[in-house]
Amino acid sequence: MNERIYYSREAEIRARRTQIVLALGVMVIGAGIGTVIAILFAPQSGQDTRQSLVDGAESAYQGGRDTTGKVVENLRKEFDKFRSEIEERMSKA
Repeated sequence: MNERIYYSREAEIRARRTQIVLALGVMVIGAGIGTVIAILFAPQSGQDTRQSLVDGAESAYQGGRDTTGKVVENLRKEFDKFRSEIEERMSKA
């Protein structure tokens, strides 16, 4: 996906984190815009619309937790890999 060359592993990790944060921000903004548009053009009663919003918010919250969990797990794996590389280099030095 990304053919960039990084000068250090830290720079690569920092760039990936920035991409993830940006993607999550865009998703949140998109969800907000979609919610506003849905409310404006909803052909339902207020009670039905509120219930739909609650259901959608719960679904989005759960999806966000799942995605965040995956991201955290990937970062943890990358960090462990990075730590083992550092420990290996330190033992060789």
